[in-house]
Amino acid sequence: MSNIPSASEVDIMDTFNAIGTRRSIRWYEPHVPVEKWKIQAMLEAARLAPSAGNFNGQRAIVVYRDEDPEIWEFISDWSQITTQMAPVLVFWCYDMANYDIQGQSIHDLMRTGALDKAHGWEYDRVSNLFPLPGLLPDAILHRLAAIDLGNAIENAILAATALGLGTCLNGASGGARRNTKAKFELPDTYVFSWLMTVGYPAEKMDGGGTRSRPPFDTMFFEKKVGNAFPRDPEVVSLLEDLNLIQPAGPLPGRLEEINKLTRRFGLGDEWLTDWKLEESQVGEVMGDKKFTSLSSEEVQASVAGASVDPSGFTLVPTVKREKIQEYREKKGIGDAD
Repeated sequence: MSNIPSASEVDIMDTFNAIGTRRSIRWYEPHVPVEKWKIQAMLEAARLAPSAGNFNGQRAIVVYRDEDPEIWEFISDWSQITTQMAPVLVFWCYDMANYDIQGQSIHDLMRTGALDKAHGWEYDRVSNLFPLPGLLPDAILHRLAAIDLGNAIENAILAATALGLGTCLNGASGGARRNTKAKFELPDTYVFSWLMTVGYPAEKMDGGGTRSRPPFDTMFFEKKVGNAFPRDPEVVSLLEDLNLIQPAGPLPGRLEEINKLTRRFGLGDEWLTDWKLEESQVGEVMGDKKFTSLSSEEVQASVAGASVDPSGFTLVPTVKREKIQEYREKKGIGDAD
């Protein structure tokens, strides 16, 4: 691997800033390559994630769009615009076969001093309890494995953010799952869970502001449910200064940003966002009301000065069913794919 910088040359965010800055990035610079060492850094971070009982079942297959430009077809409609643009796609799985060697992995924690006798860990006791498939139903095992994978993915996401990259997790339809299994020759014990897009953002790293979340006091409690954990305003102010807590969206100029990106990458006026952006209503009792529509003049004003991407990169519009169906028929993609 060439062109690896020294540590002093790497401009990296601290943990709080990376957590606060992380967004699901859906607009990427299609032709800006991601350095291989940064991809490895993400995977190294995923490898170091906490794992219940040292299960270590997280798996990932890294794919490069320029080598496989139609790989985006593997993912559901709402994610295909994003996956068309991202230079790197990471297919995340977990491997149920690791349960067969989990006892050995726990013994290794004892061997290296991570687990000790004072906490109840003894060789024979572990040997009698593992492997877990003999004790727990599959539903519980899958839940544990999925939580482990989530830990690994979040580590990778934060590493990517700290290095200036954008990421987004994308779901998959049943057809995508079947195709993924065949394309990557996944063993029967692998469970494909998420596709992550990775690349340099074409939108701002702040993504137009932090995403809406329910009020703090409805999510976290002290001593019992309903007794809100006290949210100290001075702590909030401190965390704002440390960039863990950042301004909520929509930030000024967000509508213009997303509509100019829509125009830049070859999508017509019918794809422009044509509603007024407003503050979040999550948590309000009667918060879910229809958006305020913009006039055609206001929509056109939001794309003033926009230009087509100079590289000629254009997107295949896939959100409307007739568009993706037309594409699938042209490519010979069947209903079972």
